[in-house]
Amino acid sequence: MKKAIRYLRFSSDGQSQHSIERQDIVTSTWISGNSVLLTDTFKDEGVSARTFDRPDVKLLFDFIKKNYRNIDYLVVAELTRFSRETGDAINMVKQIQQTYGVRIVSAGRSMIYDCTDSNSFFMMGLEFLLGNSENIKRQTDINGGIYTAKAGIDGTGGRWIKGGPAPFGFIKDRSKKNVTLLIHTDQAAVIKYIFDAFLSNIPPTIIRREAIARGLSRTSNAAINEILINPLYMGHQYVKAWKDHPGGLFPIKDLPPIIAPAIWQRVQDKINKPQIRTIIDDDLPLRQVLNCFCGVPLTGAASKSRNGSYYLYYKCKHKGHNNISAVKAHDQLEEILKLLSIPEKLIPRLKSSTESLLDQKLLENKKILIKKERDFEQVKHKMKIVEDKFFNDQINAETYQEWHTVLNDQRRTLNGEIEILSRDLNQVNLLLERNLYQLSDMNHVYRTASTLKKQELVRQVFDSRLYYRDSIYRTAFIMPIFRHNLLILKKNRLLLIDGISENSGDVEVTGLLSNRFVNFLSLVQSIKVA
Repeated sequence: MKKAIRYLRFSSDGQSQHSIERQDIVTSTWISGNSVLLTDTFKDEGVSARTFDRPDVKLLFDFIKKNYRNIDYLVVAELTRFSRETGDAINMVKQIQQTYGVRIVSAGRSMIYDCTDSNSFFMMGLEFLLGNSENIKRQTDINGGIYTAKAGIDGTGGRWIKGGPAPFGFIKDRSKKNVTLLIHTDQAAVIKYIFDAFLSNIPPTIIRREAIARGLSRTSNAAINEILINPLYMGHQYVKAWKDHPGGLFPIKDLPPIIAPAIWQRVQDKINKPQIRTIIDDDLPLRQVLNCFCGVPLTGAASKSRNGSYYLYYKCKHKGHNNISAVKAHDQLEEILKLLSIPEKLIPRLKSSTESLLDQKLLENKKILIKKERDFEQVKHKMKIVEDKFFNDQINAETYQEWHTVLNDQRRTLNGEIEILSRDLNQVNLLLERNLYQLSDMNHVYRTASTLKKQELVRQVFDSRLYYRDSIYRTAFIMPIFRHNLLILKKNRLLLIDGISENSGDVEVTGLLSNRFVNFLSLVQSIKVA
């Protein structure tokens, strides 16, 4: 009686869970119908056939090598179960037959292949090619279905179809035929904090610690960065290109964004911008924050005096440039911060001005919002026209992709602007109300802060343009609200302003509602809370 072994393989890549059972039936039918004795079975479950580096394939080859004298056939349901790489697979089949005398059986086609017979060899190659063609078609259909589901039929957005648990910030809604996402209010607040803190230049370690304290369930070091780059939080998802259809970011229908697209894009721009490595030293908080007059950030180190004592200095890497006593630099900065502080008696006037500005801003936002919404609808209409021209073969795929990309970027930008214009200005007002009084003692805020937050406070007040020359701090920018004592700062040789006119004590209300100042107050609040 002829003897056989068989090989069954199930790949989880889009195949039926019953594939192994079906292969079992097909091979068993051939074996029993041809009066062949089955001596052993080898299985690979959930493994791709792109290579021969598979557990049971290795065991199979070792078994054939040792027992080939007692094996007549190697039975598979179809040759593609053995492998989908035609060239490698044919060479392997030839080797098994020529070296060990074992012939390959395709049970599904009732074929016993003989590599020494030209017709049989041709039919074997044809089965491989037909199998590969079917696999390619099936994978193309799967990819097309995924693309259509995620990008939408008209390319304007589709469904979220990823399996597993809902990402942090969302919960799954299973009440409909297709599972959708709903915003988890408490978790969404944590997501907003992470994005705001990152744009406020709060160090990642602090953001992570604070986010966990607020309820972030993910504690890995990479969690914050993975959240920041995830487009799901602006209501979009990445979609792979399919055939002539473009890939990229597509909106998810019926999923309101947690983060405005414009804010998300600002975060991506900041992430992709080369970062300057800063060494944190509590004794030298201005290292890499204060610049030399040549534009190079100052380093810091201790120098040994003649009597053996050590003193801290801020230094420029260029010989003959700044070499500043850290004690002197710190004392000067504290005096500057005292003069930047807003007199407490003026805070009520600032609050009143804020309320007036908020009312005015609200009216302006409504007018701009109407225009942006009109522009948004026009872009959507243009995208529909481009889609129709493409489907009617009036433009080629390259032109379609070029226009689709341009219009999709415009739509995403407008959507972000609409989101910002629609935001609740009461939140901004609450932030101002809670933290304006902190600005009456800027030196206290600075001294209370950690080293990392001290650095960020200086960067934000002076827009990273603070430098030192001739024993005086200088800058080309200072937040408008802190410009009321510029004459005194200049007279006391503490701070000189490049290109900014000095005033005589009035506190400016310019920029009270700007993103820059709101982010600054968020930083002040984090220092106060800490």
